[in-house]
Amino acid sequence: MYPLPVILLICVLMTPVSAGPYFLEIYPDTWMNGDEDEYITIGWDHPPGSCTISDGEGTITFSPSNSGSSSCTIARNGEQYNHVWGRYPSYEIIDSTPAVPQATVQGRFQLSNKKDELTLTCEGCTYDTVTWPGTFKPRNGQIHFRSAGGIWDPRVLMAGGSRLEPRTFENISGTGFVSPDCSREILEEIISNAKRSVLLNVYEFTDPGLAQILCDTSRRGVAVSVLLEGGPVGGIPSEEFPVISDLIQAGADVRVMEGTGEDHAPYRYDHAKYLVADDSRVFLTTENFKEHSFPHAGFAGNRGWGVVLDSADLASCFTEVFQDDFDGPGVAVAEGRAGTAEQPVTPPYNPVFAPLSFSGAVVTPVFSPDTSILIADLINESRSRVWIEQAYITEYPKNGTNPFLAAAVDAARRGVDVRILLDGYYYNIEGDEDNDEMVTALQTLAARENISLQAQVLYPEKTGLLKVHAKGVIADDSVLVSSMNWNENSACFNREAGVIIHSRDAASYFASVFLLDWAGKKERQPARSLPGSDTGFIQMITLAGVVIFLLLLYRRYHR
Repeated sequence: MYPLPVILLICVLMTPVSAGPYFLEIYPDTWMNGDEDEYITIGWDHPPGSCTISDGEGTITFSPSNSGSSSCTIARNGEQYNHVWGRYPSYEIIDSTPAVPQATVQGRFQLSNKKDELTLTCEGCTYDTVTWPGTFKPRNGQIHFRSAGGIWDPRVLMAGGSRLEPRTFENISGTGFVSPDCSREILEEIISNAKRSVLLNVYEFTDPGLAQILCDTSRRGVAVSVLLEGGPVGGIPSEEFPVISDLIQAGADVRVMEGTGEDHAPYRYDHAKYLVADDSRVFLTTENFKEHSFPHAGFAGNRGWGVVLDSADLASCFTEVFQDDFDGPGVAVAEGRAGTAEQPVTPPYNPVFAPLSFSGAVVTPVFSPDTSILIADLINESRSRVWIEQAYITEYPKNGTNPFLAAAVDAARRGVDVRILLDGYYYNIEGDEDNDEMVTALQTLAARENISLQAQVLYPEKTGLLKVHAKGVIADDSVLVSSMNWNENSACFNREAGVIIHSRDAASYFASVFLLDWAGKKERQPARSLPGSDTGFIQMITLAGVVIFLLLLYRRYHR
């Protein structure tokens, strides 16, 4: 007869990893101290029989149901769990409600926030063990979960956050555009032509002209819903309060994601920038709703990228995300106040790019923090070019590795033409570890390893732009347009939204924009003449020069 430890070892060795039972989710460190909504979820491929979980100080015993389910959840307090998650668990540890059966408890069983160990035993065999820190690193308010491949915490999942999976939509038609050249006309058109509904999620909204168009749209009977960030860096701009006030008075439903304490927001910042019109069109941009982001024609502004995508299925995908966030935790009704917003003074700018229509595209939404890793996948799959235009890039503070930047460097090592263009506005170059230092480090790396990696800072005063606010990537014949900055917050903790568009036409359009910015040339500004004077010839000559310049750049790239 074998001793008990040997029997247990044989049970572990003879049990396939996929057969279970196994720990699936653990929520040990709840958002608020003293909350009793902590829980454990186990999964299985076959009914496991009677199970015991031990933390070294106590045990809980329960018998998962054989009703066809493949998991069960054991919460500390079933009523509190229902209050937080909107449903009752399979079992509870303390007796809080007759609606939930109790697990049998021996000793003192309670999940520790910072350090603990759990062992799962079923029918006398030990199947799984987790430790923290070890199996995962605990964080206040984070749900630790296991992917289908057995990896713990493939992404950061904070309590109340979404669990979106990658989706792809085919045969999509759309329009690409850029700021400051032609973005405002596109945005005004999509709002003004809305017939039934407008859903807007944007980080900051201070442009009174755009607010007026939305107000007019609401007053003619279109349902307008607006979700804003309630605690942006530096606080809500003073110009945003009258915008909120006007929208509310016009009948729009305006809310802010700002919750703290018990009613916490699941994301550090709501930094997404998209609009859904009439359940059929998605407007997505890198820009906030500010005058410098969507300047009037002929005036300077930020370099931003954007697309309009016509697809009821894609619009439904974005609508689901919007409604979950709009009605989710940490969201409150916005409060505005009367006032007037000052119109900023901006220099003139000669537009270069008109909007470009494309069709037959394959589109994959990218939502942070759920599917942001798709950006690294896009770069990893590239074969010829990866051109990146970003406001800034920083390494992650804890492990020092930005996965998107690492993917770009790896692409250069395998011979892909990698170019990285970063903003040169004063607040992105005056620090000791910002864009100019990042560019120097990348240039040094490229020289040391002799790889096809180029990096530079785009100084706005040389281009006529105010700053680079784009967050885009051109990878072969695909293009990413996104709200996500390349830092840990955006990728792992913020709500961000973007799309990867597989379309040669769309990629070529944004590649032309990138090449012009990469050249760092300031286009000639036509003279501002009095009304009625003839400036057409000057504009025609200027446009012809720009076209020739871009053709030469494109020819040089292919050579």
